[in-house]
Amino acid sequence: MFRGVMRLLLLLALLPVAAGAEIKDRIAAVVNGHPITLSEIEERVAPELARAAAGPAGDAQRREILKHALDQLIDEQLVASEASALGIDVSDDELQHLIEQLARENRMDMAQFRQALAQQGMSMETVRDSLKRQQLTIRLLQYKVKPRRVSDEEVQAAYANMTRNAEHEVRARDIFIAVPDGATAAQQSAARAKADAALRRIREGESFAKVARDVSDGPTAREGGDLGYFRRGQMLPQLEQAAFALQPGEISGLIRVTGDHGGFHLVAVEDRRQIAARPLAEVQEEIRNRLAGESVMKEREHYLAQLRKTAQVDEKL
Repeated sequence: MFRGVMRLLLLLALLPVAAGAEIKDRIAAVVNGHPITLSEIEERVAPELARAAAGPAGDAQRREILKHALDQLIDEQLVASEASALGIDVSDDELQHLIEQLARENRMDMAQFRQALAQQGMSMETVRDSLKRQQLTIRLLQYKVKPRRVSDEEVQAAYANMTRNAEHEVRARDIFIAVPDGATAAQQSAARAKADAALRRIREGESFAKVARDVSDGPTAREGGDLGYFRRGQMLPQLEQAAFALQPGEISGLIRVTGDHGGFHLVAVEDRRQIAARPLAEVQEEIRNRLAGESVMKEREHYLAQLRKTAQVDEKL
């Protein structure tokens, strides 16, 4: 179980860390006398910095990346110092094996892997350094942070909470009045009038299914607009939002959808039910591993916080 938790931490550690600056050799921080330069940080996150520069957030996103990067690199350096003091190390052969494994997982040989890194503005040395820091973190945590046994009572409590908050699904019907792409103002007005008339008929007592069969342009018109049961994420966002806000027997107002297949929708919800939870016997080990992982992550954060308290950290970014 602990091995699985440590693999989770490795995957988390593989998330890019970043920083950047106008002056390549500027020092971002000094940790126990060890400098962290902006140039080494920038190389590790060249793709993220490029995306930030091209995005709408621009400087704000860049600053956020810088701050997150600095925090993570400070933690990595603290771990490296502590690991060295305890005689914990990672051999060159182990690092080479990890690099080759990364290449295989990405279905590349080593030449292709080097080329892919270069295209992202990264060097093999940067990857090697990153992997070493990650492995040191894992080994130090294995030494310092012992996995906590998760009791059956905790598993049962988590399962009870999970079933209380279980996902729901709804059964709904839909009337769709199409608005052709590039429709003129007159065509849009005509479609709106048709949708208004459909809503009026329903409010005056006609069944939603009958009106759907009469006027809907949707693919389920012949079935009275029946969409069957669906969960969140399975319908157009506008329809989903309306459907999950309604109670059984309620009907939405007109919903305008633009873009491909644009037009007006009416939604009627007929039923809402909780999705049956998987039996405890099927999920108890998943829950136990999740709780154990959460416990290790909390202990990790506590341990890193303690390292920071006893370290000399001078942030300059």
